[in-house]
This record gives sequence, C-alpha cells and structure tokens, in this order.
Amino acid sequence: MTPMLKKFKTGFNRLFGSKNDGQLEFRCRNVKVKGYEYLFVRAVVPDIPEILDIERAVYKGQTPWNFENFEAQIREQERTLYLVVRHNDEMVGFAGCDMKYATYEAHITNIAVLPPYQNLGLGQMLIKTLIDEADKRGLRKVSLEVRQSNVNAHEAYRFAGFVDRIVKKDYYTDSPAEDAIEMVYSINANKRKERMTNG
Repeated sequence: MTPMLKKFKTGFNRLFGSKNDGQLEFRCRNVKVKGYEYLFVRAVVPDIPEILDIERAVYKGQTPWNFENFEAQIREQERTLYLVVRHNDEMVGFAGCDMKYATYEAHITNIAVLPPYQNLGLGQMLIKTLIDEADKRGLRKVSLEVRQSNVNAHEAYRFAGFVDRIVKKDYYTDSPAEDAIEMVYSINANKRKERMTNG
C-alpha cells in the first residue's frame, strides 16, 4: 500500500469508522529521557485525581480544568488522545490532544509536568509524542494556545518547532483576563527541515 493510500485509509477510517470502532490506538511504552525512565500510557478516568494534583502543583493550587472536563476528553476516544507519564509509579506529567480530521489539524489542549521533573526534556518528549501520533493519522499541523505572559512555555514550544499564528484577545477569562498566543507546528515543513539537517 502506498503512503498516500495509507494516509487516505487512516483518515477515512477515523472519520467513518473502522474495525476498532474508530478508537485512537496508543500502545504504552517505556521512554528514557536524560537518564530517567518513564512509562507513557493512555489516560483513563481513574487517573483524573492525579491529573488534578499535577494541575494544582503547576498552577499554584488552581485547576484550570475540572474533573468533568477531563472525563469528557478521556472518554472521547475516537478523536482525543490523553497520555499520562509515570516514573516509579508516580504520575509526573500528562498531555492531551484533539484530532480534528476535517481540518487535518491536531490541537494540544493540555500539557503539564510536575515541577521537579520540569526542564528535564519530559515536556518536549510529550510534545514530540503527540506530534508523531498526529502524523501517523495523516494530520498536517498541530496547534496550541499559550498565555502571553508564560514566556517559558512560549520559548519551549518555539524550541519544539512551533511558530506564532495569531493572538486571541482575552482568551483566558480568569481574573484578570489575558490574551493567548496561538502557535502552530507544520508537520511536513518540519520533516523537510529535519531531512535537510540530517543530510
């Protein structure tokens, strides 16, 4: 089967049903990042209390998303992919992505890593994993929003290959309201760049 036909078949099955009822598949895997061993697995509803604990640790006691928000995303297995990361049985990070097949774009809805595990490459590995999963499904771009004031996250996404697309006024409605920068990663353009860099 040619790569083009394979991509068409994958997209068709995701849109109109497949043998696995359209559920996005993700096989758990062990990943080594800068000397640390992690287990990447698909999130399930019983993981949500730990996910909320990570949110509290990252967002100064706040939980931008509540249990119901995460439950709806995790249960929507035909279009969303939520991953949790464990190190020595402790959940240390998570990330979620919404596969928008109609526009050939995946949208990262959430990503967070416990403070002691930040700046160790885990966030970049989560981003790369979601990009790879989007690429496998024939999508062309990956997008996300980041608070305008979150300079560190903005730089991390740029390092991963994302570029600014637009500013969304008052996107974050908590007090005070804040603009978001929507960023986008072009899968094909970055693949070409990697091929040129690697010769």
